[in-house]
Amino acid sequence: MLLIFLASTLSAQNRSVEREVGEDYVKITKIIPNWAEKHDLRIGLGSVSLLSMMYLDADFFGMVDYNVIEQDFNDRVAQADWYRSPQYFTGVISFSYAYQLRRWLQLGGTVNFAAVTDSYRHCVTNEKMRDNNTYLGSIMPTVRFTYLNREKVQLYSAISLGVTIVGDTDYSELGPCYDATLFGCAFGKSVFGFVEIGNGIGGWGRVGIGYRFDAKKK
Repeated sequence: MLLIFLASTLSAQNRSVEREVGEDYVKITKIIPNWAEKHDLRIGLGSVSLLSMMYLDADFFGMVDYNVIEQDFNDRVAQADWYRSPQYFTGVISFSYAYQLRRWLQLGGTVNFAAVTDSYRHCVTNEKMRDNNTYLGSIMPTVRFTYLNREKVQLYSAISLGVTIVGDTDYSELGPCYDATLFGCAFGKSVFGFVEIGNGIGGWGRVGIGYRFDAKKK
C-alpha cells in the first residue's frame, strides 16, 4: 500500500495535457514543486485511550473491580470522616518535533503529559485533607509517513515507541509505551492545524497546532 501511495505521489508531480492549436497538438507539462518543510513543531491535546486508562487510573475510566460494591455518600459519612472528590482527566498534552528527511518521511520525537486529579475531603467541613493525583509522562522517538504531501495539506500516519513514567506523591514506576497515528491530516503552511485518529498513549482522538520553518521550494 505504501508503494502505491508513493507511486501516486510521484506521478502527480508531472502532469501533461495535449491541446489542439490549429492542426497541431501541443504537449504541456505542468511541474508541481517539491515543497519540503525541514522542521516541524507541534503541540496537541489528546483524549483518553486504553493505554492511559491502564497507567493512570483504572477506576476513573470504568475499569472497576465489580466484586466491590461502591458505597454511596451517606455510607461514607457514617463509616468515615472523609470522602473522595470527583476525578478529572487533563487530557494528553503532547509536544513533538520532526525533521523532514524525504518528501514522504519525517523522523523526530514526542513528549506526552497527562494527569488524573482528585482529593480526599472531610465529610463535615469539606476541607481538603490531601491531594490524590496521578501523573504520567512519556518520551518516544517518532517516525511519520506522509502519503499525500501538498503545500497546504498533508495526510500521514506515524508510529512511536518509548518509555513512560507514572507516579504520585507516594510512588513512581517506569514502563514501556507506544503510540500510533492511524490517520492524520495537517492543513496550513507555516502555521498549521492538525487532527488525528490514533491508538496508544496519545489518545484515540487528537487536535493541535504546529509551526514549520526553514521551508524551501525546490
